[in-house]
Amino acid sequence: MGVKQNWAGGLAVTPGGVLRRDLLVENDRIVDLVQPGLVAGSDWRTVDVSGRLLLPGLIDLLQHGFDVNLYSDATPDGVADSAAKLPARGVTAFLPSIGCQPPEQFGAILSRLAGSFKRAQGARALGIHSEGPCFNSPGAHNPQNLQLPSADLASSMLENAQGRLAAVTIAPELPGAEQFIRTMKAAGVSIHFGHSQAAPDDVSRYVDWGIDAVTHMYDVMRALPPDNSGVHVFSLPDALLAERHLALGVVADGIHTHPKLLRLLAQLPADRVFLETDSMKYAGLPGTEFEFYPGYFVTSAPGKAVRDSDGGLCGSSLTSDEAMRNYISMAGADLVQAAHAASLVPARVIGREGEMGSLETGKLADFVVLDPSDFTVLQTIVGGKTLFRRDHAAAA
Repeated sequence: MGVKQNWAGGLAVTPGGVLRRDLLVENDRIVDLVQPGLVAGSDWRTVDVSGRLLLPGLIDLLQHGFDVNLYSDATPDGVADSAAKLPARGVTAFLPSIGCQPPEQFGAILSRLAGSFKRAQGARALGIHSEGPCFNSPGAHNPQNLQLPSADLASSMLENAQGRLAAVTIAPELPGAEQFIRTMKAAGVSIHFGHSQAAPDDVSRYVDWGIDAVTHMYDVMRALPPDNSGVHVFSLPDALLAERHLALGVVADGIHTHPKLLRLLAQLPADRVFLETDSMKYAGLPGTEFEFYPGYFVTSAPGKAVRDSDGGLCGSSLTSDEAMRNYISMAGADLVQAAHAASLVPARVIGREGEMGSLETGKLADFVVLDPSDFTVLQTIVGGKTLFRRDHAAAA
């Protein structure tokens, strides 16, 4: 007989609203959400979460590092170490991400990182997000490592990633991008728009090629000067906002994206926005200096941006639970919107919404228990097993 749990008395944040429901879990799946008190019996183990919030587990699609780990280093235990620690931040799934790597080392880094997934337990390591190397604006990435897209490059990345490539960020205006994107899409890889100097009027054409999402909306997006006509100049962010089926990733630290722009995004339909941390090494720890790539040193600070010595941005030290709370406090999002942005939309972007991302019958029992007063994480459950409690980590 399977393990049957009744998470009783809580407020479940579902796609349809915040409902007082008992959450029924058998083995690793949600089997139902029922009115309180309907299920009893010795075959059900009751877990009392009265007055607490049940939220789908947080999913981070852009995470370059966490704690002491930087995934570009492709160390044997980096992904596993993060997977074990991330449940303390409410994270139940994530994409270890890498930046633009030296072309001669790129394949080997992808291969080593993919191989390290086998050791991971805890938060689900769903696949690799390669942020680059096909950029038109490098931002904090090493400009010497940029490459032009092609079908051959896409095939090489897919082969070296050993089936683990889940998302790629690309500047689609580069020559060869259409073939690159179509090759990736045929293999089921999610394509994200980013680090681009695309003409706003061309965005719809690129979306038709198969772009699913936008990497860190508003960041590394060149603004256009006014033309002195008195008419608002149609900008790249405007063009991305206008694509009603395009999901917009945002780093909700109040630095990468101004709080007023977060409020603007929160007025879009709930299926348009998702939270990504773009976190670097030492996220979740006290701030310190580290080397992002040879000769380029940056400094992290808890809950803030990572910056170089000139003040330039290089990702964040944000954690997913902080991003979720910021989206509520800065953007004025409600709990249902926050659950969409933190979980359901990320799951949909990478084609996993059928099994995760919301509290619904048949989905994986990946969820968090939150304190309703401040939305801090009290417990994190992955596949029906409690991997984190505020007082101690434990296996159910």
